[in-house]
Amino acid sequence: MPSWQSIRFRLSVQYSAVVFGLGGAVLGLVYLGVQRGLRADTMNHYLVGGRPVELPSGEVVTLITIEQRQVQAIQSIYNEVILNRVATFTFIALGFLFLISLVVGWIMSGRVLKPVEAITTVAREIQASDLSRRIALQGPDDELTRLANTFDGMLDRLDNAFTSQRQFLADTSHDLRTPLAVIQANVELVSDDPNASFAEWQEAGGIVRRNTEKMSKMIDGLLAAARLQTGKAQAVSLDLSEMVEAKTTEFTPVAADRGITVQAIVAPAVVQGVEVPLDRALSNLVDNAQRVAPEGSTIVLGSGVHDGWVWMAVKDQGPGLPTERDDRIGLGLSIVTQIAEAHGGVLESYAGRDGVGTTMVVWLPTENGAKTHPRDNPFTND
Repeated sequence: MPSWQSIRFRLSVQYSAVVFGLGGAVLGLVYLGVQRGLRADTMNHYLVGGRPVELPSGEVVTLITIEQRQVQAIQSIYNEVILNRVATFTFIALGFLFLISLVVGWIMSGRVLKPVEAITTVAREIQASDLSRRIALQGPDDELTRLANTFDGMLDRLDNAFTSQRQFLADTSHDLRTPLAVIQANVELVSDDPNASFAEWQEAGGIVRRNTEKMSKMIDGLLAAARLQTGKAQAVSLDLSEMVEAKTTEFTPVAADRGITVQAIVAPAVVQGVEVPLDRALSNLVDNAQRVAPEGSTIVLGSGVHDGWVWMAVKDQGPGLPTERDDRIGLGLSIVTQIAEAHGGVLESYAGRDGVGTTMVVWLPTENGAKTHPRDNPFTND
């Protein structure tokens, strides 16, 4: 049995009330029209003395002379009989109309609410661990179809966000655990050895310092991404070309120690963004590139505007982005991905010619840009 509080039941009652009310009004008007017509019509026209009269049916009869009072009495009885019959038929019709309106209202409300039931079913079955379900409602482009499409779009965004968050947490837990394990192993090694020399303690201290600095950089990146996602950072107008040029100058001495050249190919790229996390994202990309780049190679930093999207990129001549997890770049790229998505953008990778080298591009949208970012590599010489 349907719930008395369900929307379908209430819609059925409303449909029935509207149909019943309109039907009742029509039948009431018919009754009043018949009543008025009967009262306006008089039998004096037919009851005239002793001469033939043609009735509305076409039949010709001869009526006798009847007094006016007798005519009025006969007419009153006649009108009463007709009106009683009309009233009886009206009440019977209203009863059938009420029942039919309830059935029709129940069926029509069910059809109208069917898409809503589909949305409810999908929403009930969706879990945070599985956001792959979609409504995919078929039908005319009406309000319910647009509601279902909006719900599917929301699920797409949630699915992407949950996937990114799971990957981010996995990378964070793995990459932070690695330096901690190194620190613990080296500290235990020298502390458990009563004969450890001063040089061994110094070596362990150096390892601890380097891994501490590594964790500090990771935490700085995590904090930058977290502040951006929580909305505590204020977006301003930035020209990414200036950021790219400054980063090129910053990393040139570090890369030169490994025999790597760093150069910049920039064009103005103005976007609304938060400087600290975007600078962190670019640093992570350059740091990953110089870690995998072979000696004697060149790292190219770039920026520009392509199809209404602003981009900044780092291209290396290394072995290419690995298909398996690489501890050197896992968390770094996860942080870049989080920062890009927090700006409404995306991080894309492009393989170099013959599988040599990788171009990592951060695409950021502008107000006049297309809905989706370009798919081609913004570096025209690749």
